[in-house]
Amino acid sequence: MNDDATTTTPSASHPSHPYVGLWVTADGRVRHELRADGRYVEARGDREAAYVGRYEVSGNHVEYRDDTGFTADGDFLDDVLHHGGMVLHRRKVVLVTGASSGIGRATAVRLAAAGHPVVLGARRTDRLDALVTEIEAAGGTALAVSLDVTDLASTRAFAAAALDRFGRIDVLVANAGVMPLSPLSSGLVDEWDRMLDVNVRGLLYSIAATLPTMLAQGTGHVVTMASIGAYEVTPTAAVYCGTKYAARAITDGLRQESPRGLRVTTVSPGVTESELASTITDETAAAAMVEYRAEAIPADAIARAVDYAVAERPDVDVNEIVVRPAAQR
Repeated sequence: MNDDATTTTPSASHPSHPYVGLWVTADGRVRHELRADGRYVEARGDREAAYVGRYEVSGNHVEYRDDTGFTADGDFLDDVLHHGGMVLHRRKVVLVTGASSGIGRATAVRLAAAGHPVVLGARRTDRLDALVTEIEAAGGTALAVSLDVTDLASTRAFAAAALDRFGRIDVLVANAGVMPLSPLSSGLVDEWDRMLDVNVRGLLYSIAATLPTMLAQGTGHVVTMASIGAYEVTPTAAVYCGTKYAARAITDGLRQESPRGLRVTTVSPGVTESELASTITDETAAAAMVEYRAEAIPADAIARAVDYAVAERPDVDVNEIVVRPAAQR
């Protein structure tokens, strides 16, 4: 190691540099993980721990010493790691809830196309399996896991499956949501409970299942899918908007409580192509929604917003994004 290099001791809660995480060659054969505790693990092909040791970062330069005494170095340039004649790009293990349709599906497809391994969670596992096939056929990496976000054990199992397969959790896209709108006078209490269970409790369970891993890593990113209903209330949407106000508040509370290595983003879509309106049973609300959703943007428009927030450098925290059709006012 270079004794003249200016370094600080990394910690799990406060990494001393922005390069903690997973770095991968274009063909995926070399996977290089820099951990917040100053350790690194490099996998090559089927050898999951080909090199293991310690590293130090000084500016944009990194020096390695593996546990056998072998030394090497590398440099970061424009968020690309040049090491041992290889070029490695930052990759993040992304967990997406509600991934079987709509915004969740579009987000998984887009982030997988960007090279990130994606873990897909939803109840409709047949759709998840088909999506894994689609992503892998396009050269991506995906894992399907049965998930019910209203069940804490299921949510923890979802996070555990990601850790078992990929060894870390970098991004949670908490997208699962339902929207059975109705006026309060309809008294559809079961539907109100369902919205609270999925949109609020499901978010809390997803955070509870993934946050400890992110804090232990020293890095992570929670992306909550809220709604323009987190900013205004409309007739028939009182309960739905209440859950989205709550989601936005919970997410901002997480931002305020978190160390600098943890980034937090709320994405609030306007009218977007999805299956959300299909759960509306109240005739008045269903009729109003047909006209309201006449001009909708594709789900990929929201996926691009998520991709933008995720792709930003670790020292940039994109906190809120509102995306709606240009025709929606």
